[in-house]
Amino acid sequence: MTITYRAARLLTSSDAEIIQDGVVVVDGELITAVGPWSTVSTSLGNSQVKDLGDVTLMPGLFDCHVHLQLDPTGMSTTKVTLTDEELLPLMAKHAAKLLDAGVTTARDLGSRGLTVITIRDRIARHEIPGPRMQCANAPLTVPGGHACSMGGECQGVEQCRQLVRQHKAEGADLIKAMATGGFLTPGTHVWEARYSQEEMDAMADEARKCGLPITTHAIGTEGIERAVEARFNCIEHCSFLSTNRRAKFEPEIAKKMVEYNVSVCPTMNTACSHDNYFCPWDAREAVMEVLGSLRKAGVNVVVGTDSGIGHCHFERYADGLFAMADAGFTTREIIAAATEKAARVCRLEGVTGKLARGLAADLAAFAGNPLEDIKAFEHPRFVMARGEEYKQQPIPPREDLTEIKDQVIKMLRDGAGI
Repeated sequence: MTITYRAARLLTSSDAEIIQDGVVVVDGELITAVGPWSTVSTSLGNSQVKDLGDVTLMPGLFDCHVHLQLDPTGMSTTKVTLTDEELLPLMAKHAAKLLDAGVTTARDLGSRGLTVITIRDRIARHEIPGPRMQCANAPLTVPGGHACSMGGECQGVEQCRQLVRQHKAEGADLIKAMATGGFLTPGTHVWEARYSQEEMDAMADEARKCGLPITTHAIGTEGIERAVEARFNCIEHCSFLSTNRRAKFEPEIAKKMVEYNVSVCPTMNTACSHDNYFCPWDAREAVMEVLGSLRKAGVNVVVGTDSGIGHCHFERYADGLFAMADAGFTTREIIAAATEKAARVCRLEGVTGKLARGLAADLAAFAGNPLEDIKAFEHPRFVMARGEEYKQQPIPPREDLTEIKDQVIKMLRDGAGI
């Protein structure tokens, strides 16, 4: 039996006009009709109607960068000390928290072992609640490099190619590399490229042969440039940290990103909040300037939060959207980055990212109208993932880090040698 969801406002895509008194008709996991109540209601037959009230119903959101294994309640680290058996319930809890925020598709970009594959598959079978997951497994990293504790160490062209093939065989949906060091792994030098151009080229080439997209963590400019030259599909963080250890946008690299169709997931999150800022690599104004410059250059930017790292909670997804607004993105641009643009990066544009007949029933409804007040994204009222309703929990207030954020910043900067 079909179910019809009626809402005061319906937004079918980022560039569509709001439909007043709109409906989405769902049959199983798919959308069968979308439009105004006055039009669609005449052909509903025996469909059950659920009135969601004074909300804006829109496509479910994407988070293109999460770490289900990591625990945001503690200090920032990529080391996981729990056993696989202990990790599974924690990861399931984190997946459900993404649904709380209205996220119906997510990319896990770094996990030890194959537990994230287990969670992905259990979600796909509707055994546990969670968003559609894409998994990169352990990131490719140099021996002793960023997130090496996850088990993805490799060096040299042949080792890099072999690990890409291994990830493919183990069921990974995409490949992730660590082009530079990271703040969460002390001593790995965030501003330095860790792989040669030949190694980066080999990873990207092997990923293409395997039919997988490839993305990379890259904070330093040198690593960003090598990933662009290797034609990686996406760059995570893309902070443009120069050798003088300050953020400095490089327009020529951005031009190549546009030319080569390289997207950026800047991982805006709670750490980038105006009143709670604790990004370790530069002042907030510099970080916002880099992000705004990527927008002005025409680079394809998608939403991802790096949730799981210390104090970046999965359910506080909206904090990243607010930071993008501060960098100059319009609300419609932010919605595009969180829906159809993200769907293209995830190679799901024919599956989800919009509300249309034949696409997946991935829905999120927010109190009020996000186009008029972006703070509406803090107040999800209804979430459906692949045709299954989820009773979400209220989004908690942002964690107050006043007393510890200086300590967090110092720890990260000291570990990175800044």
